[in-house]
Amino acid sequence: MWRFLDGVSEPIAKKPKTKQEQLETQRLYDKTKRKRNFQDSWKSEYSWLKCDDESVGMVCTVCVKFEESGSFVTGCTNFKIQTIKKHAMSESHCQNTRKSEARSSSTSTASERSLSMLNSAAINKLRILFCNAHYIAKLGRPYSDYVHLCKLDRGNKQLDIGHTYTTDKYCQVFVRSIADTIRQTQKDHISNSKFISVISDGSTDCSSKEAECIMLRSAAAGKVLTQFIGLKHVAKADSEQISRAIIETLNERIGDTWEEKLLAVGCDGASVMLGVKNGVVQKLRQHTNKPKTFSIHCSAHRLELSFKDAMKQVPAKVHQKCEALLLNIYLFYKYSPLNRANLKVSFETLGEKMVIPTRVGGTRWLPHTRRALKHLLMGKTAIIQHLEQIQNPNDSSHRKESAAKAKNYLKLLKEDQVVVWLHFLMDVVSCLSKVSEVIQEKNSTLADVWNELQSAKVIMMRYQDRKLWG
Repeated sequence: MWRFLDGVSEPIAKKPKTKQEQLETQRLYDKTKRKRNFQDSWKSEYSWLKCDDESVGMVCTVCVKFEESGSFVTGCTNFKIQTIKKHAMSESHCQNTRKSEARSSSTSTASERSLSMLNSAAINKLRILFCNAHYIAKLGRPYSDYVHLCKLDRGNKQLDIGHTYTTDKYCQVFVRSIADTIRQTQKDHISNSKFISVISDGSTDCSSKEAECIMLRSAAAGKVLTQFIGLKHVAKADSEQISRAIIETLNERIGDTWEEKLLAVGCDGASVMLGVKNGVVQKLRQHTNKPKTFSIHCSAHRLELSFKDAMKQVPAKVHQKCEALLLNIYLFYKYSPLNRANLKVSFETLGEKMVIPTRVGGTRWLPHTRRALKHLLMGKTAIIQHLEQIQNPNDSSHRKESAAKAKNYLKLLKEDQVVVWLHFLMDVVSCLSKVSEVIQEKNSTLADVWNELQSAKVIMMRYQDRKLWG
């Protein structure tokens, strides 16, 4: 406007206020000019809010029951919605709300009524006892260990746990209660899942009984869980018995709702599981009337089988020699304390760290094969020294039977083709073991597995052109 008036110069521009200055202005305005009042509409959103007299201030009806100090206990005169929201989200208010709900909740069952009568000291004692019982169950320890844990808490740790509920029988009761709670949590998660996958594998227990282990993989609210469902003994490990065990276990644990949600079944590659006509997966398809249910062969198992099939194509017998050598060296030191003790001395004389030969067989996973190869190659010098020592008739550790075995093992360990093949196997198995470990990793994605497979493929192609011997 000043441009159109004669004799009027440009007014001086106002300097913008900083954020701190704006806050100071707002505070000054609230303190001197603005008068805030309590709004009744706040009570509709915050039922615990009360204000009978503005001079006293706002009071939290929940916190007053459990606390003696605090702005919302004595009265808060800062009538701002932000102040109320801040109190509603505070830790003390949330804790007091839970206490209030616990007091007002109905005690319908006898156990709940008993628990409500317990004082805090008794609850703390039970918490320690439940932790001990959980430890026993988690590690598969005998129930008698529970008694010793309670004695340790009472004696060395000076914890007041009393003398009741400290027997092995009560440990069983606690473990059952913990198991029931976990089962209910699993059931709730599965009921909220739209799709589930069943994972099954066979095993034998300590009594040599055939059993089927059933796992369940589900996703709900963005959380993916693989949960142990149960272990069911089977009279015979055929498709009829295994499928029946899986169906009965799932029905007992989560009801028949799993049939509508079943998406895939994961298992090993045995024909009893993946048979086209009478396999376990096919029987589950027929039972659920879902013919398109996916059957997923364990990738780590398939990798192991592929490695074994490839080794069968090796024309020379060197691989069979190496497998026999790894197994025999392991047994040679496993069942003879004298041989292990002399091997330890051999490592000490060489100034090397002792590594015990491990078993290459008895498991399907490649990482165990890698470990057996690694230990043999790392301790090769000490093992050869010990085997040569056994050949000496004047040595105190000389035994006729052991000397005969050691002679054969020593011959293989000094054979050029065997040594070269062991190192080659170490390179190949190390490469494949990384793939197997990524596949078995709980948090691995398809991209991780794909990248590891591509890397392994490049490495194996390079090994293909390697010349091992003439």
